[in-house]
Amino acid sequence: MSRRVSAAGASSSAEARVRKALQKYYLSPLRYPGGKRKLAARIAMKMDCHGLNHFDRIFEPFVGGASVTIAFLEARVADRAVISDLDPLVADFWATVFSSRAGELADRVLDAEVSVDEWIRLRSNAPQDQIERAFKCLFLNRTSFSGALSATAGPIGGMAQKSEYKIGCRYNRYALAERIWELSRLSHRVSVKNTDFRRLIASYRAAATRRAIVPNDFWYLDPPFFHKADRLYRMWFADDDHRALKEHLASVPGRWFLSYDNCPEARASLRSLPGYALADMRYTANKKSMIDDISSKEVTAHNFAQQTDISTEDAFGDPGPTSEAHSGEAAQVTVEPSARLDAIARP
Repeated sequence: MSRRVSAAGASSSAEARVRKALQKYYLSPLRYPGGKRKLAARIAMKMDCHGLNHFDRIFEPFVGGASVTIAFLEARVADRAVISDLDPLVADFWATVFSSRAGELADRVLDAEVSVDEWIRLRSNAPQDQIERAFKCLFLNRTSFSGALSATAGPIGGMAQKSEYKIGCRYNRYALAERIWELSRLSHRVSVKNTDFRRLIASYRAAATRRAIVPNDFWYLDPPFFHKADRLYRMWFADDDHRALKEHLASVPGRWFLSYDNCPEARASLRSLPGYALADMRYTANKKSMIDDISSKEVTAHNFAQQTDISTEDAFGDPGPTSEAHSGEAAQVTVEPSARLDAIARP
């Protein structure tokens, strides 16, 4: 098996690099139900166990909060990323973050009025401008219960704001704006799409077939929950979608890692897949790392043990834009936040 390892990653394991990336207080600006921040280190550990140190690209068809993609990019475990979400609000958020307009979004975050009235206004609004759609996604995510964007989610603290925790308790405007500016520097490495997982897999499978290569790519697949997904997301899976995803794994062009919330349906579905495991998501916490100690389980499967010759020839080939694609700027984005940020007291 041939693999290309980046110079940055030649001296340390994938897990070590990912754990270092996870030390950031805010890895993703979004609080996502079922967020997979802590799973990133476990995936990297599994990579190391199978002699995999680096991928040319990471794909996330259900990107949500993008924690795994961000950790892999910042750790240089992957050079580039193709991310997608069927929810256009989420896709527009990431398309803005990974673009030259990220500074406009950061300014919008800094200037926002955080109130129930603003929450109601944004919930009922249908913004035409991409910046406003991106801001709507972030604002509702940071001010709604559990970060849910669904129509049934209410504001943190309730409409009457009688709770100990008020609507703005998760809205740290300075830290969020700063993180958006930081992530915008990755824009030349990220392509954002708003498409179904079937189409995304099929398009890149066709591109790999045309080039007669097995690309050195990694697909992280974290679909919507089996239960109560309609209470958390604006887009969710029917039973047929869960079955279709399992069937499409055989056509994924590259390595893949699949994760599900722990439930009987997930265990029954994944049990026959390679690398099946019930992952204990407990990590040792310390104040320096900012990684919380949690006790939860995730149903996972992966094909890391698959033996295949990896070619990096033309590995960055893209099947071309679709009507649903949102592409980040091709050139490095330079944003200088210091003047604006210095005018606001750090929390």
